[in-house]
Amino acid sequence: MLPFKVVQPRFLLGRLGGPIDPAKDIVAGANRYYFCLNSGLTITGQDGSGVGLCPLDSPCVSLGAPGLWKFSLEDMPRQPSVFVNLYNNEWNTNFPEWQGGSWSSRVRLWPTAANSTNAEALVVPSWEARLPLLAAAANGPAGTLPQIRSGLALSRKGVLLTAFGPNPDGAGTVLRVWEQSGVTDNLTVTLPGNYRFATPVDLRGEKLGEPVPIKSRALTFPLKAYAPASFILQ
Repeated sequence: MLPFKVVQPRFLLGRLGGPIDPAKDIVAGANRYYFCLNSGLTITGQDGSGVGLCPLDSPCVSLGAPGLWKFSLEDMPRQPSVFVNLYNNEWNTNFPEWQGGSWSSRVRLWPTAANSTNAEALVVPSWEARLPLLAAAANGPAGTLPQIRSGLALSRKGVLLTAFGPNPDGAGTVLRVWEQSGVTDNLTVTLPGNYRFATPVDLRGEKLGEPVPIKSRALTFPLKAYAPASFILQ
């Protein structure tokens, strides 16, 4: 249990497809006690200040009270607390002989500022927790590559880069992004290579439109809220 001192708490949950407010975004008749997070969650007061939380190893949570064995068509969380479900014993799928030894469950916490956006309060901190920066060191003689080189960059935060690599279905490089914070606006992707144009495709790699020119290693296109966008770069 993780209790927080937040008056009149509001919850925002990073679910698959985008953040939801459990007070208004849950379909009638659906479970209101038990949630699986795709990223993290925030508990804030009326001004948006509060705390963000990302359970790195145990993504299922309950809000305000333990949620297993409970069901309600209308109940909403009123207490500013989060219960992280370490393992599932509701359907007798976890047995004592499977739980021996030493184990741990990590939870990342961060403060949220008043009037912060979804990207600032939830999306960016939670995905940075789930996908931390990686680094590697190697010994050996120096090669021909430069010591410093810029990689791929996105013009705004709150957008996930989900693919950038060889096209498995043919020639070119696959570029795929996914908007996470509910903003519809143009996105500019600055590329590390010398590509000439980008062809929009769907998630199956099928062509959706005419090629878009890439100028000065930058590709600009409209990206809708919570939507993916895919291109084949050539």
